[in-house]
Amino acid sequence: MAAIKQIHIVASEIADDIIKDINKQCDWQVTQFLPDNSEGNTINEAHSYMVRTVARHIANKLDINTNKYYDE
Repeated sequence: MAAIKQIHIVASEIADDIIKDINKQCDWQVTQFLPDNSEGNTINEAHSYMVRTVARHIANKLDINTNKYYDE
């Protein structure tokens, strides 16, 4: 069981790193879909939407249940 617990700890750390990478990629990409005069809230909402959409695509490609009420 100790090995399984360690795997979960490492997996959580990897997930944190990947989320940071996704956020960076979305930072670079999101403004191409918005008008030049877009401001704070519009940019934040578009960024959040893009991050969630990327996460759903990853989950679908890994054949993972994306029900928000599902927790392993």
